[in-house]
Amino acid sequence: TVFTLGHVRAAEPLPVAAPAPSVDKERELERQINKYVTYPLMDRAHRMDGEVLVSFVIDTEGKVKVINALSANTALCEYVLRMLARVDIGDNPDGLWRTTHMRFSFRPEV
Repeated sequence: TVFTLGHVRAAEPLPVAAPAPSVDKERELERQINKYVTYPLMDRAHRMDGEVLVSFVIDTEGKVKVINALSANTALCEYVLRMLARVDIGDNPDGLWRTTHMRFSFRPEV
């Protein structure tokens, strides 16, 4: 007969990360951003070049909810936020979406 003596500990629970959005939803997001966030040719009243850094998530209705937006060009930043407000990728019923960070660079074509 063999006896063993030892200590047993419960395993630590694994951290649960938010699941990645479906590939279809990510493709739709990319398609809509490419559709709406283009170089603002019609706004000649402001100097519309520079960079805008944006962090956002997608809510349950499929709309962009901006967490943070930074740019040295205020008019350009406002333009990007207006265009992102138009994005709608369809229902996201579980409401889970990892924070997306994007850099929009606007330079006039030569």
